[in-house]
Amino acid sequence: MLPMYVIRYIIFPFLVTVLSSVVLTYLVRRLTQTIGLLDKPGQHKQHEAPTPTLGGVSVFLSFLIGCGLCGPLSPQLHLVLYTATGLVLVGLLDDLVGVSANLKLSALGIAAWFLWKYGIHLDVFGSTGIFALVLTFLWIGLVSSAFNGVDNADGAAGGLACISCVTTFAISWVTWQHDLAVVSLVLAAACIGFLVFNYPRPRASIFLGDSGSLFLGFGLSVLAILGQWSEIGWKSAVIGFALVLVPLADFCFILISRGLDGRYRRWDDPIKMCARDHTFHRLRALGLSNQAALWLMYAMASLYGVLAYLTVTRPEVATAFRIAQWLGPIGLFYLALYQVHLPDDAFPKRES
Repeated sequence: MLPMYVIRYIIFPFLVTVLSSVVLTYLVRRLTQTIGLLDKPGQHKQHEAPTPTLGGVSVFLSFLIGCGLCGPLSPQLHLVLYTATGLVLVGLLDDLVGVSANLKLSALGIAAWFLWKYGIHLDVFGSTGIFALVLTFLWIGLVSSAFNGVDNADGAAGGLACISCVTTFAISWVTWQHDLAVVSLVLAAACIGFLVFNYPRPRASIFLGDSGSLFLGFGLSVLAILGQWSEIGWKSAVIGFALVLVPLADFCFILISRGLDGRYRRWDDPIKMCARDHTFHRLRALGLSNQAALWLMYAMASLYGVLAYLTVTRPEVATAFRIAQWLGPIGLFYLALYQVHLPDDAFPKRES
């Protein structure tokens, strides 16, 4: 029989969060349909009909409900929740009226500064002071941008975030970081409820919106910062990267491939350019169905989640050489994807 604390503080919050996410996503979808707040088809978008957005609001609210059932949380996690609320509001503003990329980047900078001021920062190889602040901002900005970028396909951002959260839960649990574990599981539950409507069957009926992708990217980046993964600096870094490897690899891939193809005309093009050249789009160009491309990305995320888990639980198999061997295939995978021919309308038309 399961211990009572497992039922009370893990299983019960998980189930309530899933149910809350399903109900809230349904209500948000109906509301956005009623008021006409729809994401309309565009050149760099793959959906063919106006689709409700603001799914991130239901994910965030259900996550808060779940956190309220998890028992006392550490002061650090409370600070993260306050900061995440501010970022969700910025993302919501972007969904409603649109804000500049510079404003969102500034919001992430303020969030990083706020966390750093209260002792939550990236501590890799003993980084301290302003250097720690810069590293924290770069990490949060990178992961947040990666989830915003990977949110180009139905079920991608929510599914990948769910896999990352489950991996974070497993590692946190075996390393006795139980408050971090339950919060990670609650976030996974919020994603599961949202995926009921966002998974392509054959297409999503609601999107995350910038509020959702910003929240998921920020949340996962900070969970990686809070985790005490290893006493060895490089292993902590490997685990943090492995938790969000697929979104990060996708983001780095498009930045590099667009540069190699000469698609940047302005200094801010790497930040603002939107195109259908991400991992998902290239897999579709190879002839895979939406679901097949999505599940291949899920499988990659799960594989490297297992790598992260083994790095903690089986240090004898997670040597530097072995980890390099495990990371090699993803480099070859993206090298092959770079050779994939994309349709002419995959990229925005250049102004003459």
